[in-house]
Amino acid sequence: MNTETKDIPSVDTHANQALLSVESLTCVRSDIPLFSNLSFSLGKSQSLRILGPNGSGKTTLIRTMAGIHKPAMGQVHWNIGQQGSRGFASKPKIAYIGHTTGIRGELTAIENLEFHARINGNLSGISPTECLEKMNVAHCSKLPCIRLSAGQRQRVALSRLSLNQYDLWLLDEPATSLDDQGIDLLLDLAGHHLNAGGIIIYCSHQSIHYGLKHDREIDLRNFKEQPPQC
Repeated sequence: MNTETKDIPSVDTHANQALLSVESLTCVRSDIPLFSNLSFSLGKSQSLRILGPNGSGKTTLIRTMAGIHKPAMGQVHWNIGQQGSRGFASKPKIAYIGHTTGIRGELTAIENLEFHARINGNLSGISPTECLEKMNVAHCSKLPCIRLSAGQRQRVALSRLSLNQYDLWLLDEPATSLDDQGIDLLLDLAGHHLNAGGIIIYCSHQSIHYGLKHDREIDLRNFKEQPPQC
């Protein structure tokens, strides 16, 4: 009934040691199973796209991976028993960008990033201003975010991904409100993250891919419990 982090044996995933494993996960909303018996594993530099129609549980799965939602059954394991190239010491560093961006409208763009840097750390060596530059929104740094367009606010939110060397990105419709340039900048950020050995799990209705080659995909419709036959 809980999600926990603990050491697990090494698992070979496409010739890549699995750093993250999900085992027999079942998530429920309003006593109705969204998906059941979902298992997968990911190694460094791998990305996973979650597919499914509205209401299939994509956001619930992302929130479960982030530790916000508690699954009905199953577990999420991190293989942190060995020091890998990304140097896992105790617990992995996870970045979560959800439907709500976590951006405070009364604060400026730079104040939002400085706030997140204070509470989550800033271990990448990249300043908040440089993070905004990576998403081409530094010119808005001194404007209250309530005055920004939806796409600009999304860029500010995504700029947080550069503040730390995160092990896992959890992105829920990350391209929402972005124009073509914004999507290209996001893809560039994702490429650097994956090249550094990071992992990305995301859901998107848009047919764009963040992986170095082609993202792995899971369609939650394939994990939906079928009603019993009469």
